[in-house]
Amino acid sequence: MSGMNSSKQAKARDLKHRVLTCLHKLSDRDTHSAAALELESIAKALSADALPPFVSSISATDSSDKSPVRRQCLRLISVLSENHGNSLSPYLSKLLSAVVRRLRDPDSSVRSACVAASLSLSSHITSPPFTSITKPFVESLFIEQDNNAQNGAALCLAAIIEGSRNPDPGTLRRLLPRLEKLAKCESFKAKAALLALIGSVVGVKGVLSSGGKNVIRNLVTCLMEFLSSEDWAARNGGRGVDEDRLRGERRAVGV
Repeated sequence: MSGMNSSKQAKARDLKHRVLTCLHKLSDRDTHSAAALELESIAKALSADALPPFVSSISATDSSDKSPVRRQCLRLISVLSENHGNSLSPYLSKLLSAVVRRLRDPDSSVRSACVAASLSLSSHITSPPFTSITKPFVESLFIEQDNNAQNGAALCLAAIIEGSRNPDPGTLRRLLPRLEKLAKCESFKAKAALLALIGSVVGVKGVLSSGGKNVIRNLVTCLMEFLSSEDWAARNGGRGVDEDRLRGERRAVGV
């Protein structure tokens, strides 16, 4: 038994060394492409025992790492999700934390990778409750003062909703009034991204139809305010909400 454990530990050390070597090579333009391909190949072929050290390695990036490293580690979260699905459930919290940490990244390509990783996690890890994936982004949305982080949290939540096979309409219905209140808050700058999120929320079946007149009336009021906004992005975001669905729901409840 001890010999078997020693063998597993040796394999884990070898894997970690190989991964760290590749991560280091990502920083060099000459070796970046080869290192990225090798890391994706490793990610696709991981055994269950090899998942923990790999997840730990790609989750440990910080602002001191170069932009290509930060971006590729988020890309690897997508690759892991696509290839290992619910086997990643025990590591979901760590993966989500790695994404949330990068929401305020100064590099827009890294923030875009956050959205892609969120979509992939939501689409392929289906065992945990819907709220276990949305919670860290909801918290970030209401706490963060940084514009990039606000924008990223809203877009990641929209991606999670779009990617989920079973988004929870009850949870989203309760979230909607908080989003409307946030939209009116002057300190919240990412208005266009927030409206994209609201559009994703109301697009989920059951969010409006089971909410009654007040939910729809409040939403219409919120959207009308944005359509008259001086902020072009906010006006455009207001138009992006599913108008046909909203009209249908209004007729159904007599608003």
